[in-house]
Amino acid sequence: MEFGFGTTNTDEKTYSVAEINREARSLLESAFAGVWLEAEVSEATVARSGHIYFKLADPGGKASIDAVMWRGGAMRYGSRIEQGVRIRCHGRVTLYEAGGRYQIVADRVEEAGEGLKAKLLATLRAKLEAEGLFAAERKRPLPHIPARVGVVTSRSGAAVRDIIKVTSRRFPSRIVVAHASVQGKGAASEIVRGLDLVSGQPGVEVVIIGRGGGSSEDLDAFNDEELVRAIARCPVPVISAVGHEVDVTLADLVADRRAATPSEAAELAVPEMEKLSHRLDEVSLGLQTAFAHGMSRRREKLGRVLGDMKARDPRTRLRAGVEALAKSREVLARWPDRALFRARGDLVAAGEGLYRWPQPTMARARGDLGQIVARLQVLSPLASLQRGYAVIRRADDGAIVKSPEQAPTGTNLKLTVARGEIFARVVKDTEDTSQ
Repeated sequence: MEFGFGTTNTDEKTYSVAEINREARSLLESAFAGVWLEAEVSEATVARSGHIYFKLADPGGKASIDAVMWRGGAMRYGSRIEQGVRIRCHGRVTLYEAGGRYQIVADRVEEAGEGLKAKLLATLRAKLEAEGLFAAERKRPLPHIPARVGVVTSRSGAAVRDIIKVTSRRFPSRIVVAHASVQGKGAASEIVRGLDLVSGQPGVEVVIIGRGGGSSEDLDAFNDEELVRAIARCPVPVISAVGHEVDVTLADLVADRRAATPSEAAELAVPEMEKLSHRLDEVSLGLQTAFAHGMSRRREKLGRVLGDMKARDPRTRLRAGVEALAKSREVLARWPDRALFRARGDLVAAGEGLYRWPQPTMARARGDLGQIVARLQVLSPLASLQRGYAVIRRADDGAIVKSPEQAPTGTNLKLTVARGEIFARVVKDTEDTSQ
């Protein structure tokens, strides 16, 4: 009997299982190096290593594929991978050689429909930006020392505790807290109500809104148009403290200041007591120095003004004139005596000198002396008196009388003549026709 099983072609390559798996892996990875896959998470397990193993399935479970996200990506996107949630997953398709199973190694995950959400968010951002809500010129300065600080956040979250702790350490201020859910459905409306509530409280000069971080979907409330417009119309400055470095929300853009964390927001809201005290000391010293210099300059200016006023005072000028007149009268009253005294002195000095000079000089000196005496006699009032003239003065003030008008009827006179003085009284002047 003959069995015909065919013949074996020894020229054909024979593969091992490992070789087949290796080549299949290479083909998969080259064909699907980076793809987006939309499916529903049917299973999800977090390993002790931090990696997440999960399964993605089409609606109705008609087809499925294994998936894995290593620890680094799981720390960022792990909260989005939950059983029953429809997601969009980006990664590369590969094959696990040891088990012969192919899978997708995910590096990014977002909720299904998140691409549409991103487009809607971009459209809203462009709309609000065109209205000027994000413009730098509308940003208001924060108060230097606010009387009260408003806080809108969850009362059970770490954000409110961090804010209270920081403000207590830096500058104890009164904190007004309005509770609001900071994520989930209705969170945006709660934040708006809280913002309106605290900003209307007496003494509240700045408001902090925010939370202590979270994933991108946790921040949806802070991209809500109603909240953005509420921040823009708030009567006091607003600090946004969402606490998420990677994602910038619309609330961050419209707020007057953005803080990376609630603790940083508290540092922006209140000053540091020690630095403030030091600054106050510097300002106080500067004011005292400026005041002292200003007073000194004003005293000097006042002294100059008073001196000018005194010099220009008519009473001062009148007193100076009276004093000058009195001195002139005194000099005039003594003038003949003083002139004669000086002349006698000169004569005596000249006579004494004659006795000491030699004879030739004596002759010249006598001639000079004769001329001096002659001139003195001509100039001397006594010469006029010797010729019968008299110097007439009023007896009461010593003024020389030069005209009849200066000595009316009844004036007492003192007449100086060559050999003494005569006292007289005017009994009639030239204008008196009564006698």
